[in-house]
Amino acid sequence: MRDDMHEVIIERPRRGSRMRHVRRLGRVDPKRTTMHDPESLPLRIGLGRAAQQNRRTKQFSDLLGPLQRYLARQVNRPWDKIWSEICKNLKAENPAQRHVRLHVHDFVAIDTSVRDGAVWVIDRWGRADPLTAGYDELYVDPRTGILRRNKHHRRYSQRRKENAAAAARERAHRMREFSPFLQAHRLKDQWWEVTLAPVPAAYHWRAHDVVIGAGLTHLPPHELYGRRGVYAVKRHQLNSTEIIRLGLKR
Repeated sequence: MRDDMHEVIIERPRRGSRMRHVRRLGRVDPKRTTMHDPESLPLRIGLGRAAQQNRRTKQFSDLLGPLQRYLARQVNRPWDKIWSEICKNLKAENPAQRHVRLHVHDFVAIDTSVRDGAVWVIDRWGRADPLTAGYDELYVDPRTGILRRNKHHRRYSQRRKENAAAAARERAHRMREFSPFLQAHRLKDQWWEVTLAPVPAAYHWRAHDVVIGAGLTHLPPHELYGRRGVYAVKRHQLNSTEIIRLGLKR
């Protein structure tokens, strides 16, 4: 690990440091304030206080790419040696360096165990997930102590697409949409024709849904109907002739 890793990640201008113009920084502009409302012009106000009141304070902007690339190059090495190198260059007594050390847990699953022959990962909140869930790109093998790459890892965008595709397949199995406000749903092994309507602004979530209210499903409206902002105003159980006519499976 390079000796100046903490400088590469943290010690650089923070967001907002180059916004020098008084209007951009959220400070009081005497000319504009006097023009619009002279009574609101304060007698005295510090620059830091003005920026804080306008929520324009500076923020840290961590550049974690170098740390992530360093950890990726350490795959197949003992984690104890890797962590020793990290601790040698990033001291816990230094607040900035300690901050960088905390980011290591964002890229490596360190707290791992074996359950029924499978590797499980415990995150920083104490939640246990199987390694096959694909949340962590790197992990410490609990059997050997070697840093490994998780072959099941998938990026957040990829997992989101997969979940959306799985939800679409599940919805296609139990629902048919004939028009924006007319659908057919398979509920409790029966096909129902459901008429939808936009949720009135005055009711919000209190609008009475005739499908959910009848206990035909426990799904929330946005999952049941495939979108938000609609609710069922009418339901009709389809008979055999209607099911055949609509091309639905019994």
